[in-house]
Amino acid sequence: MSKTFASFMILLVISLVSFGTWQLFLGNFEAAFSSVPFLLAVYFFVKVYRK
Repeated sequence: MSKTFASFMILLVISLVSFGTWQLFLGNFEAAFSSVPFLLAVYFFVKVYRK
């Protein structure tokens, strides 16, 4: 995995987690948990290309 791709993935994960946290703070549970499938997809994508 290249450094630019890894940096992009880190920024994507940070933005998704911060969005979910902000929406939970506002009390919007539906929007907060809508980012979970994207985080799961990122996890599986990174797990495949880790080796």
